Order: sequence, then C-alpha cells, then structure tokens
Amino acid sequence: MNQASLSGVTSAPRIALCPGQPLLSAEATNRLLLRHGLNHELARALVHEAVAAVIPLSAEEELPLIAAHVQALGIRSEADLAPWLEERHWSRDDLRAAATLAERLRRWSHWRFDHEVEIRFLDRKQDLDRVVYGLLQVQERELAEELHQRLKAAEMTFADAVRQFSLGPERDTQGLVGPVALSAIAPELSGRLRAGREGQLWPPFLSQEHWCVLRLERQLPAQLDAEIRERLLHDLFSTWVNSQVEGLLQGAALAAVPRPEEADSP
Repeated sequence: MNQASLSGVTSAPRIALCPGQPLLSAEATNRLLLRHGLNHELARALVHEAVAAVIPLSAEEELPLIAAHVQALGIRSEADLAPWLEERHWSRDDLRAAATLAERLRRWSHWRFDHEVEIRFLDRKQDLDRVVYGLLQVQERELAEELHQRLKAAEMTFADAVRQFSLGPERDTQGLVGPVALSAIAPELSGRLRAGREGQLWPPFLSQEHWCVLRLERQLPAQLDAEIRERLLHDLFSTWVNSQVEGLLQGAALAAVPRPEEADSP
C-alpha cells in the first residue's frame, strides 16, 4: 500500500501490523485511520495511556489485577498464557498495562474529580431521580377516556384495566414500569411524572400512536450513594477525556496530565 509522494519517491513502510514486518508507511496509515474513523479511538487510547502513566501501582496491587484479568480471558495456566501472548505479539508488560488500565483510570478520576461530584449530583438530580409508574396504552381515545373515568371512580383496578385492554409490554407487569430514572423515560411521560405526586392519575394523552393513561405509583429521589458517585465520576472523567480527544483531533498537543503528587507539593 506504499504510494509515491508528490516528489515521486515511494515512502518506505514503517508501520508493522506484525512485529518486525513493516507493511504501511505513515502516510498510508494516516489515510486508513481517517477513512475508517479510527483516529478517534487512537486519540482516546493516547489519553488513557497518558493518564495511566501518572498513577503508580505497587507489585502487590498489580498482581491480583493481572490474575483477575487473565482469569476473565479464560486462561487457566501459565502454559496457556504464553501462547496467548505470543499469538497477539504481547509482552508481559503489555499484559500488565491492559490488566491495570481500568484501575489506574479509576484512581486518577477519583483524585481529579471527587470534589466536583456533589455539584454534578445537584445539577443532575432531577434526571437521576427514579419513579415507579402505571401505564395503560390503547388505540382509541374514547376507550382511554372511559377507562380513565372508571379508574378515577375506583370501578376497576389499574392491573385489571391493563390486563384487559392495554396494548404495550406493560401487560406483563400489570401495568407497572420501574423503578426507572426519569431521564430514561419518554419526555411526554417524564414531564408529567417529574411534576406529579404519588397516586396522581393523568387524563388520557397521545404518545406516538397510542392513547395513554398514566399514574405515578412511587417517587424514589436519588441519593448520593456509592453507585451514583461512581457513575458521576465516570461521567466527569468521560467528559474530560472527550475534550482531550477533540483537542488532539483539532491538532492540539496533548497537555501534560496532572499528577496527584503535584497537588500535594507546596
């Protein structure tokens, strides 16, 4: 795939898909990266590697990570590991880097963004709040209005109405949906549920091709627990990584990644 430049000189292959066997020139490799959209992934890998490089781990910390990584790959013995590495042209250092990457990224994101989590939580709390709601979907407006009146008058239960008339997948759960985050619900439903109160029953409204009757069963306000904290840290880290990737794709140099020890120095 080597092609002559404008000067008529063919670029020597320098990029090896198989170690020791140069196949592509830098120019041809760049064209392939751009043509297939692989430049984004390469830029992301560069950022991840730069972050991982500033987080040291001791041998005692690395060993269980490597063992877990190898086990997850289905490799049961040292005899199986050696050919696996050889097939991929990996060194032991490559294995160590792959096995410890996620932990290094996690530690750096905790150090870098932990102080921003509470602010992000407050900004996103409405989207993180969860609800359980009842949903009834029918084809005809008149039927939806009749069922709404019967439910409002307690002439039938929501579960019975769903079982007899509903057309959606909520029939399998007696009309109940959730717990589910408000951000994951269609806007025409989430807007009502966000402003509603437990037990509130809304008159029929059109959502896509169905007439819907909606009832808010339970509100489950989000709490900044360990799970939510990790999710927000991941979001903050991903946003930062994306900004670095965009900079690289626009031609900017990769800025030096802050090191935790630098923040502790006077």
